[in-house]
Amino acid sequence: MGRDPVSHQPGGQAPPGGDPGEATLIDQARRGDLGAFDRLVLRHQRMVFSVALRMLGDGHEAEEVAQDAFVRAFRSLGAFRQEAKLSTWLVSITMNLCRNRRRWWARRRRLIAVSLDDPVAGGEGDIAREVADPSPTPVHAAAAREQQRFVLEALQSLDAASRTIVILRDLQGHSYEEIAQVLRCRVGTVKSRLNRARLRLRALLDGKL
Repeated sequence: MGRDPVSHQPGGQAPPGGDPGEATLIDQARRGDLGAFDRLVLRHQRMVFSVALRMLGDGHEAEEVAQDAFVRAFRSLGAFRQEAKLSTWLVSITMNLCRNRRRWWARRRRLIAVSLDDPVAGGEGDIAREVADPSPTPVHAAAAREQQRFVLEALQSLDAASRTIVILRDLQGHSYEEIAQVLRCRVGTVKSRLNRARLRLRALLDGKL
């Protein structure tokens, strides 16, 4: 394959202007154009990294999974059916890799311990774990970090299916139809699972926020 098609750190931004449409880039990448695939990476790497970070709770692990997701996508691009969104397909790959990584952790009884005060290195700009807060006061910033810590801890405490669906809908903003594609189930099933997952998350957060 020549060189590694993924050479960017998560968090970079696509260069302004000049890019062809996504369908064109996909066709070019399928023909082996690594430059076209690099442009697709730039468009979607922040989203992929964000999904991995919330699934795993560890910035370094999320970076590795994001890299692996794009390498796998490059190798499987010929099988991608363009009636689905590329972003939805990438999320599906990322989720599968995250589930595999968590199973690997479980087999080795690894404890997931994450510092939530430091930003995650993200190339041109760091992706901060703090909740965005318009107030500049240290008190508000500390309170925001504490709330984010509770939410991330609660997410890690959910079962895999509940964590996945909350991340896709409430944190990533995917539509019910897109989530149904990722999870390979009906839209009605997505909605019922999401309601149950939200109830579990609320129960975990009750009294903390």
